[in-house]
Amino acid sequence: MEEKYNVRIEAVKRFLAGERPAVEIYRSLKQNRQWFYFWLKRYDPKDANWYKDKPKAHKVVHNKTDKELETLVCSIRNKLAKTKYSQRGALSIQWELRKLGLKKIPPIWTINRIIKRNNLVKEPEIYEKRNKLYPGIEVNVPCVLHQLDIIGPRYLGSGKANKFFSINLIDVFSNVTKIKPSPGKRDIFATELLVSAWQKLGIPKYLQVDNELSLKGSNRHPRTFGDVIKLCLYLGVEIIFIPEAEPWRQGVIEKFNDVFDKMFFRSQVFKNFAHLSKESLVFENFHNNNHRYGKLKGKTPWAAHTSVNRKVLPGSFDLHKRYIPFKDGKISFVRLTDEEGKVRFFTETFLVDKNLVNEYVKGTIFTKPGLLKFYYDNKIIKIYKYNVNRH
Repeated sequence: MEEKYNVRIEAVKRFLAGERPAVEIYRSLKQNRQWFYFWLKRYDPKDANWYKDKPKAHKVVHNKTDKELETLVCSIRNKLAKTKYSQRGALSIQWELRKLGLKKIPPIWTINRIIKRNNLVKEPEIYEKRNKLYPGIEVNVPCVLHQLDIIGPRYLGSGKANKFFSINLIDVFSNVTKIKPSPGKRDIFATELLVSAWQKLGIPKYLQVDNELSLKGSNRHPRTFGDVIKLCLYLGVEIIFIPEAEPWRQGVIEKFNDVFDKMFFRSQVFKNFAHLSKESLVFENFHNNNHRYGKLKGKTPWAAHTSVNRKVLPGSFDLHKRYIPFKDGKISFVRLTDEEGKVRFFTETFLVDKNLVNEYVKGTIFTKPGLLKFYYDNKIIKIYKYNVNRH
C-alpha cells in the first residue's frame, strides 16, 4: 500500500517541480495518462491524505466547485504567474484544464471567483521607460503593424528528422495571430505564412522582423534581397528590421511566443508533424476567438481585428510559389550607433553621424531612386547612394 502511495506522490511532485513532458513522468513510473491526471487533479496541499483512496460511498459531487477543483485552479494560476509573459487569466486557466484532460471545464465566472477568493489577483507591475529616442510606430487600428518571428528549432522526438520551427505572426493592435509549423526556416516557409496570414487578416502597412538571414537574403550579396523582402515590396508593405540582439523590440510577438511555448507546445505530446500542424490550428483559433486583452476592452483578438475594413490579399495569389518580380518600394532597419556613430546592415557599415553615439537611428532604402536615408528624431541626417540588385 505504501509503495502505491509513494508512486502517486512522486508523480505529482515531479510535475509541480516543473518536469516536462508529463508523458515521461508517468511512463517512467509505469503508469498511464488517465492515472497521472487523476492524481494530479486530486492533489491538494491542504489535505495531508490527498494521495489515499477514498471510500466509494463518499464520491465527490461534481456539480459544484469542490475543494479539489479549487486547489487545481489555484495551482495553475500560481504556475502561470511565475511564467514570464504568460497570460494568467481565467481563459488561460481553462486552456490548462483542457490540456490536463478535465472533462467538465468550469465557466469563466467560477474561475474568477476562485481567484478572487484566494487573493490571487495581483496589481500589474509598472516599468520605467527608457530615455533613448526610438523610432517606433504608433498603432491605433488593426493592420498597421504586424510582427513576425521564427522560433525553434523544437523537437517532436530525438534526431534531426523530428526537428521543426514555428513561424508566428501577430497584429500589434488586435493581437490576432497566424501560426505555421515548418520543417525549416528558409524564406519559402516564411512567405507561405505571410501569404496565408494576409489572405485572412489583411495586408499591413508595416511588417517588423528580426535579423534572421532567411528574412533578408544573402550576406554574400548584401544588396540582393530574398523572397520575404521582395514579397513585401510587391505588396507595398514596408519591412522593418529591428536592432540586432534586441528581441524585446518585438515585444508583442515575443510575449505570444512564450504563451505558445508554455500553453501549447510543452503542454501536450504530438504524434508527428501532421498532428502538430493540426493542433496548432486549434490553438490559433482558441487564442483568436477566446483570449481577452485589457487593451481591447473585453473584445477577443478576432472581434477587434474585424471591426474595421481591411485590404485582404486575394486567395488566388500564388506568386510566392513561382517567382516574385522586383517592385520598387521601401526597406527599413533600426540600429544603435556605435562609438564612432556607425551602423551595420547586412554586411555593410555606414557612418551616420560622429556626434550620434549610442543612439537609435532608422535607415530606409528607397529602391526607385537608389538612396539610403538615415533618420534621427524623424529628421534626415545622412543620405547615401544605394543601388540594389533587381533580380
